[in-house]
Amino acid sequence: MTLVKKNGCEYADGGMGNMVPIEEAISRGATEVDAIILQTEVNQLNRMPSKNPFSLLTNMFRFMLARIESQNIKIGKFVASHNNAIINFYYAPTVLTTNSLIFDKEKMNEWWKSGYNFAKLKNEQISQLES
Repeated sequence: MTLVKKNGCEYADGGMGNMVPIEEAISRGATEVDAIILQTEVNQLNRMPSKNPFSLLTNMFRFMLARIESQNIKIGKFVASHNNAIINFYYAPTVLTTNSLIFDKEKMNEWWKSGYNFAKLKNEQISQLES
C-alpha cells in the first residue's frame, strides 16, 4: 500500500484503522448505512497449512484481519441498534481472490460488475418484501 502525501501530511486508506466503519458513520450522523463486505457471508475457504515463514505470516495476518472485520461489523450493529440507524449489508456473492497481492484489471472489472448486479438483485428482493 502506498501513502498519499498532501500538504506535508501522509494519508492511508481508512480501512487500515477501521475496515468496516459503520460506527464512525453513525457517530457522524448517518441514519442509514450501506456496508459493502468484500467477503462472502459464509466462510467458504479452508486454508492450507503454512509451508514457510512467509505463508505463516500472511495466514496469521489474514486471520487477524478477518477477526477485526467481524468485530467492526458487530460493533456497528450494536451502535446502530442504540441509535435507531439502519444498516444494509451487501456481501460478495463469491470468493473474489485467494491472493490479494495479484492485481488483474479485467478480473477486478468482472468482480465489480458481478457485485453490483448481485447487490442490485438483493435490493430489489428486499424492496419486494417490503411492498
